[in-house]
Amino acid sequence: MDNEPLIYLCDLTHTTPGYAADMTPYPIGCIKAWLLRYSRYAERLTVEMFKHPQVFIDSFLKNKPPVVGFSNYMWNLDLSYSIAVEIKSAYPDTFIIFGGPNYPLEDHARERWLKSHPAVDMYILGEGEEPFTQFIDVWQDTGEIEEARRHGIEGCHILEEGKLVKTSDASPRVKDLNLIPSPYLEGYLDEFLEEIPRWPLLENNRGCPFTCTFCVDGIGDRSKVYRKSVDRFEQELEYIAQRYKGNFLALADTNFGMYTQDIEASKAIMKSQLKYGYPSYVMTTTGKNQKERVLECAEILAGSLRLSASVQSLDPEVLANIKRVNVSAEKLIEVTKVANKLDANTFAEVILAMPGDTKEKHIKTVLQLADMNMKFVSLYTLMILDGSELATDASRKQWNMKTMYRVVTRCIGAYDFQGKEVLSADIEEVCVETNHLSLEDYYECRSFALTMGIFYQDRVMYELFRFLENFDILPSDIILVLHERRLEFSPGIVDLFAAFDTASSTELWESKEDLEAYTKSHRSVIDKYVSGELGNNVLYRHRAIALRHLVDDLHEAAFDVAAEFLRNKDQAMYDLYSDYLSELKLYSLYRKRNVFDPEGSYSHQFTYDFRALSDNDFEGLPKKLVQPMVINFFSTENQKTLLRDQLEIHGSDPNGLAKVISQVPGSTLQRSIFFNDSQEGARVGSNQKPTIPILESPGEFT
Repeated sequence: MDNEPLIYLCDLTHTTPGYAADMTPYPIGCIKAWLLRYSRYAERLTVEMFKHPQVFIDSFLKNKPPVVGFSNYMWNLDLSYSIAVEIKSAYPDTFIIFGGPNYPLEDHARERWLKSHPAVDMYILGEGEEPFTQFIDVWQDTGEIEEARRHGIEGCHILEEGKLVKTSDASPRVKDLNLIPSPYLEGYLDEFLEEIPRWPLLENNRGCPFTCTFCVDGIGDRSKVYRKSVDRFEQELEYIAQRYKGNFLALADTNFGMYTQDIEASKAIMKSQLKYGYPSYVMTTTGKNQKERVLECAEILAGSLRLSASVQSLDPEVLANIKRVNVSAEKLIEVTKVANKLDANTFAEVILAMPGDTKEKHIKTVLQLADMNMKFVSLYTLMILDGSELATDASRKQWNMKTMYRVVTRCIGAYDFQGKEVLSADIEEVCVETNHLSLEDYYECRSFALTMGIFYQDRVMYELFRFLENFDILPSDIILVLHERRLEFSPGIVDLFAAFDTASSTELWESKEDLEAYTKSHRSVIDKYVSGELGNNVLYRHRAIALRHLVDDLHEAAFDVAAEFLRNKDQAMYDLYSDYLSELKLYSLYRKRNVFDPEGSYSHQFTYDFRALSDNDFEGLPKKLVQPMVINFFSTENQKTLLRDQLEIHGSDPNGLAKVISQVPGSTLQRSIFFNDSQEGARVGSNQKPTIPILESPGEFT
């Protein structure tokens, strides 16, 4: 055996175009840190980590390490396994380990998985720090990798004579996260902090007390929450702040703000913000209850924390079916109001096609959230994730789930292995039909997602909705009518929905095997996906088209419906404020017309006091001015820089713009305003921080 055994750990992501998963490889960093602290052979081990697939391949071929570990998520399974197959073919003695949440719960499915992935010698469940270290130590003790494979290490699965062999259904968990040497403080992640497109990933705790059946964190062995000290978290944060040149921090916590310790963690983040100006934005999933504590964290972080209301549904029957308990709708309304006053970014998530879900229940949930004044309501399609309860045979049968397949957005590419072109496409399984939801209703709900996307998301009609509140006309009233009449509006809107509906159906395949065969049939097919000709994010693409070309049409439709509602409710009030509606439409248009043009600017004379309205977040009724006021609409230098940087990275075609608004919500790009009679200058938008990007998977689940 070599004196210095070489071990490679890989958390690979597709790189064409850009990074599909752009977090630092913190999880494998923790495995390396544990191994080099607690292995009996730590002093003789050399461990290297990789994120970029081609960099890994080139290094592997140069050094040929005897052991390679791969992370397994839904966005990188095919990428990692395709490379593993080439490694095994050329160097069959290389021992390959996979680990991660993308692995079945049932033994027969695990056995089938291992049989269908013969290049994988061993699979490690759950947290990998201890099992991986035990494996390396047994290997070094015996001098035989095969002996280590058969040793029966807890949490490790193998095939023996075609049968699954396991010692347990879970790996041992680290109960004190302080025991894991920090991969940041040890310097193991320095090279990854140098790339600004990557976002530093940290954790305060591990585990989730909730048991949601659609989530890989909802299984029993993950239910206990274990933490690290605030002092340790603060040390890591300071280390990152001194080296990382970007603005963002991602926290892996599944319920940040729900625990008392999170208040102290928020204070540590604020301390770093004051000292280093980092992080400007904190991206995480906030707690599903204890909302008062979550709000306290948001107040401490002064708008840099995104508050997520991952309700998935507000229907009691659906929630019971997925074993989920949400806060009450009343509490959610209260929290949203407070959060919006704190200038926090409120964000709600709803999943379509969950057990018991219907078209009516789904749309009702979405409209309830709109009426709560959530700033963003993201609509996802239910993904069937290996490792979640919904992926089991029993759940599929119970709910009569029909699923289809599509390529995960941006998770496709071609890579070179010793002159051989390795084609890879990661594919996701989504639910499109259940015993409560027909396929026809699924597509109708998808179309409704576009209605929400173009008339509600990015606060495109926010000022109008605020005005209508004065007359007890809710956003849901307007949105529902807009959706019902979507094929009666301008040709541009009609064509947009027709194109969206076609794309929503043609992106899905009945057979995963057929889709995989097609994507890998020729490099030219891969190139079509990379360029966005195929496999683009359907919802974001069509939202981007609307933001670029159809904002005038959208305003015409929305304001016409609003005027109709107001006339029917109170003709006298309509007569009184019809002039204001006309001015409000112009005000809104000038802020939002083609926000992708940073040089676009407008000037108009208004007779209503838009200064007072903007100062009060458009709450209350408008007042006439004694003297008209000229307002200029323009993009600040910060906005121009932000947009130009994004366009340089992603491009200005529809697919590029779709990527821009998936990273930077369109509300951030809305033009700032300048009141000509003011000595204070621009009052709206010019000093606003960009809205916190929505943290989503590489596929964005849409």
